[in-house]
Formats: sequence, structure tokens, C-alpha cells
Amino acid sequence: MEKILSDWNHYNSELRHHFTNRDRDQALPIMNKAIELFKQFLFATNGMNQELHSIEECKLKPVNVLERLEFVTSRPGLFQSYKQLAELFAEQEKQYARKTALNHAKNKEGVPKV
Repeated sequence: MEKILSDWNHYNSELRHHFTNRDRDQALPIMNKAIELFKQFLFATNGMNQELHSIEECKLKPVNVLERLEFVTSRPGLFQSYKQLAELFAEQEKQYARKTALNHAKNKEGVPKV
């Protein structure tokens, strides 16, 4: 997870710079990489293989992730798509942190991991 989040922080910084300068052409390839990175993050936080499973099968995911991801994927050159992708990353990171904390607390109590 650390590598994915580190890569996202790098992409996020570059994207912020390009969109601030209204440079869509420079932002577009980075957005496409960041979209794929989000998908990797989504499946990794669910302990699933991206090739074998669909987003619908993920239990841990942001609200309306399919619709939001469709928006981002269909319009990667828009600033709004960048903002939406950043929100998706932030929401997934929070959900993963919550799940990790709950599992840690359960394990401390001696309750088997779910």
C-alpha cells in the first residue's frame, strides 16, 4: 500500500501543477496512470486480484465508485475529473485505515480476524 500511496502523492503533485497551469496535454498521460493506480489501490485494499475480480465484488469502496470512476475515465483531461480522482483516493484510504484499525482492535481482544 505504501508504494501505491507514494506513487499517488507524486502523481497528485504533478497533476495539481499541470491543472493549475491549465496544461491538459501534460496532465492527460499522468491522469491515465493515476486512474489505473486507483484501480490497483481499490483491489489491493480489498485483497483481490484485479484480473480475477470486478469492482462490484469489492466490499471496501467509496460510495458510487463505479459512476464516479466512469466520469473520471471518460473525461481524464478535466480538472473536475482530477478532483474526483483525488476524492476517490482519499475516501478509499480512509476506509482502508478504518478496516485496519478495526482488525487490529479485534485481534487485540482475541477475536478472530474476519
